[in-house]
Amino acid sequence: MLSPLQLVRRTPLSNCGACGLPTCLAFAAAVLKVGKSLTDCPFINLQGLDMTEVRQSADNLQAEQKDLQFIAFLKSELEAVDFKRLAPALGAAYLDEPPALTFAYLGRKTIISKNEITINGQPPRDHRDQILLYNYLRSGGGRAPDGEWLGLESLPNTISKIKTLSTYGEEPLARCLSAAGASDFQRAVRDMGGQMVPESGADLAARIPVLPMVPEYILFWAEEADDNFPARVKILFDHHILDFLDLESIVFSAERLTDRLLEYIEDTPDNSGGGRQP
Repeated sequence: MLSPLQLVRRTPLSNCGACGLPTCLAFAAAVLKVGKSLTDCPFINLQGLDMTEVRQSADNLQAEQKDLQFIAFLKSELEAVDFKRLAPALGAAYLDEPPALTFAYLGRKTIISKNEITINGQPPRDHRDQILLYNYLRSGGGRAPDGEWLGLESLPNTISKIKTLSTYGEEPLARCLSAAGASDFQRAVRDMGGQMVPESGADLAARIPVLPMVPEYILFWAEEADDNFPARVKILFDHHILDFLDLESIVFSAERLTDRLLEYIEDTPDNSGGGRQP
C-alpha cells in the first residue's frame, strides 16, 4: 500500500503552497486520506505512478480513518456503563483497578477496559476486532443462546452479506477441512473451548463459542466426487445473536472463527488472523 511518505517523494519537497496546503507532506497525506487530487500539485512527478495503487491506498486509509472514528464513538458510549453490572449479561468476569471485563474471544484471553483492549496481552491488530468487541459490550446483553440455530440468510437484511460469509468464512474452511484430518479439527475445537457434535447429519460438526454469548455451529460435508458434490461448510448462528452483535460484526465473527481454526489446524496460532483485509 502506498504511504504518504512514499508519495511525498514525488513532490519537489519545497513546501511552496501551490497545492493549497502548507507542506508537501500534508499534500501527500490529503491525497490518500481525504481524496485530494494529485494534480493540485503542479510539480508532482507522475511518471511510473500506478494510479490503481493510489486509489486503493486512498480507499484503505479512508476506511481506516472511518474505523478509528467509529471505535472512538463506541468507546465513548461505554464511558458511563457500569462494567460490574454488565459482566453477567455478557458471560464475562469483572476486574477492579481499573474497571474492566475479561472473557474468552475465540479461545484467547481478552480484557476490555474503558481505554483499551488486549487479546492475549497484546492490542488487536485489526480494527474490526475492536469494533466487534465494543459492539458486544455495547449490546448490554440479551437473551441467552438456547440451541436454536439458523443460517445467515434467515436474519433480516443479509442478502449482501451472504456472499461475504461464503467467500471469507465457509469456503476457506471447507478447503482446509478437506485437506486436514478429523483429529486436527477436533483438537482445534477443543483448544478453542468448543464441543464436537456427533449426531448432526454432517461428516464433522462442532459448536464453538466465539464469545461467551455468541456460539457458532460449524457443519462440514466432505467431497462426494462420484456425485460431483464439492466439500462444503455451513456456519450457523443462535437465533438470538442479534441481541449481541450487528450484522457486520456477525459476518466478521464467522470470518475470525475460520481464521482461528485454520491457525490451529496449521499449528501456527497467533492473535492476528487472516481473512478479508481491512
